[in-house]
Amino acid sequence: MSQPSNWPLPAGSSRVVLPLELTEHLAQHPLSRHLYPLAYGHYLAARGHGVERHQHTDNLLIFCHRGRGHYRVESEFGSHSGSLTAGQLLLLPAGLAHAYRADSSSPWSIYWTHFRGTIAPSCMDILGLQPPHFVLTLQNWRSLLPSVTDLLNLQHQRWQRHRAVRAATLLQNLIAQLPDLASHAQHPQDFDLLALERFMQDNSHRHLDLADIADVAGLSRFHFAKKFKAITGTSPMRYFNELKIKLACQQLDSSTDSIRTIAQGLGFDDPYYFSRLFKKVMGIAPSSYRDSHQQHI
Repeated sequence: MSQPSNWPLPAGSSRVVLPLELTEHLAQHPLSRHLYPLAYGHYLAARGHGVERHQHTDNLLIFCHRGRGHYRVESEFGSHSGSLTAGQLLLLPAGLAHAYRADSSSPWSIYWTHFRGTIAPSCMDILGLQPPHFVLTLQNWRSLLPSVTDLLNLQHQRWQRHRAVRAATLLQNLIAQLPDLASHAQHPQDFDLLALERFMQDNSHRHLDLADIADVAGLSRFHFAKKFKAITGTSPMRYFNELKIKLACQQLDSSTDSIRTIAQGLGFDDPYYFSRLFKKVMGIAPSSYRDSHQQHI
């Protein structure tokens, strides 16, 4: 692994490097092999902290919660430099040469982890990043502190395999929360998503195309589709169709209306197309959905 820095630890700081036997176990265990820590820690007011790596064999997250630091990353897009301030997270993927250091006048305080796993190469995509952008700005990041504290507290216990797996699941949980905390900060909205959802709900009985929805948002179709996917993770039309299928499920649950009637009420002139779309979203046909639900009432 890319060794953590040998920055001398002052009081209140911590650094944990998992033994090789445990990381090999984590690489095979079904609960941890997807993503697991190699090392992690917390550096307070890390004056003089800095690292330069020409070879980087794992992935590194650095979250700054106080002060300031600076970084440089070498990618296929060239050399990219920037600063990291309180509330920001830096992801340095495996394979990219890099350097980082605490600011000399306002040194950062950071949580950090080196990690690997089968999904580790996908973390840039998971967090909505792409070179040359390696930084997330998080909102309400303090909601992560209980899990961070649990992870750090494991160092005070004797390392055993089950505790290493626990550390991996805590890290997985932390990373899973990051897109929600970063979404609004990373993708400032050019439209009111809640208002747009209400428009879709109010017009669920109609056939709308992308131009209709983009017009409500006041954007061109291309710009709207791009912004909408950045915020929600899906396309506007798929979002609208999935909303319709959700409403169809409610009607199948609560009424005796025919599938054709439900489809027409949701703007689908072709009930066969509606059934195919329903099965694509829900995994079963509308008739099977209704039968399976009624059996459990």
